Amino acid sequence: MFKKFNFTGLLFIQWTWMELRLWVRRVVKWNLRKITGLCELQRIAYGETPGAARSSNIERSLMMSRSSEIQKLISYLDRAANEGRFSASKSSNDLIISKAVKAVMQIKLIKPSVHQQFVISLEKCIQQIWSYRQLLNDLESLRTTSYNSENSEHEEKLIKLWKSLRPNEELSDRISRQWQEIGFQGDDPKTDFRGMGILGLENLLSCHHSLASPWWHLCIKAFFLSSPSLEILLNKKCHRTRDCW
Repeated sequence: MFKKFNFTGLLFIQWTWMELRLWVRRVVKWNLRKITGLCELQRIAYGETPGAARSSNIERSLMMSRSSEIQKLISYLDRAANEGRFSASKSSNDLIISKAVKAVMQIKLIKPSVHQQFVISLEKCIQQIWSYRQLLNDLESLRTTSYNSENSEHEEKLIKLWKSLRPNEELSDRISRQWQEIGFQGDDPKTDFRGMGILGLENLLSCHHSLASPWWHLCIKAFFLSSPSLEILLNKKCHRTRDCW
């Protein structure tokens, strides 16, 4: 009984604290809007240095908005990112961002002619936020795509990796002990891609030229880095550092 009461009491305290924080935030926002004549998005765009921190705060402000129009806008941008439209073409990209900024200006009753710099800043932030979300979607798609030995594209990339690492040595067979000599765990390298999917292979192909250590350590290091690197991106641990943008 005591444990049940204690748990229920803890949930009530957490809920009360969250509600209190939201109430305080709304009061502070309302007062700042009256004092400065600027909405929260404008204060962030004008008051913070361009980069990851500003974009992250713009994202947080949009996500916490109670406006149904803003939430519809977020859903629209999320769909565009899920469909890969932020890298489809420059014209498509510009159209999506322009439509989003126009919607924000109308919802927040901001005059573009008066706040031209805000338009430029918001465009940049939206580009960074949803391009980043699209990147996460693309990486997750690669991670969940299993290596398929019957897929000619997968096989070609694997042979390309071998030729890049050992250009002067012919691979005796697709399944060979030679793979172990460059760091794979078994004779068939496809078994090493079970955890990271095709993303593991893409990672090996993209980084083997830049590693300074001997090539036979490449596979171990690349696989070791793939998983934590993806976790960092998915958890947005680097959201507030400039280098991530």
